[in-house]
Amino acid sequence: MMTIEAMHELLLENARKPDRTLYDDYERAILMHIDGVLQDMPPDDHDLVLPFNYHERMAYIKSRPYQYHSIIQLKGIHEEFTKKVASYRIRKNRS
Repeated sequence: MMTIEAMHELLLENARKPDRTLYDDYERAILMHIDGVLQDMPPDDHDLVLPFNYHERMAYIKSRPYQYHSIIQLKGIHEEFTKKVASYRIRKNRS
């Protein structure tokens, strides 16, 4: 199984005509990661870890799949989410 980072690199290499199956796998892997983490958190804390404008950005991505900007947005969402979750966990462990 390919990592999210490896999928991103392959998609960027062929950004003019990305592999649609790979793009679908990339998007699914990111969304599954986000959903998995959110399931382990209280619902009231979801807004603390979801990236800024998450729902609007996902609507943009869904309306323009397979495009370069959607690939970039997905990576940005994944990176922001990962950082916010790490920060959230550090704060929770301190309290």
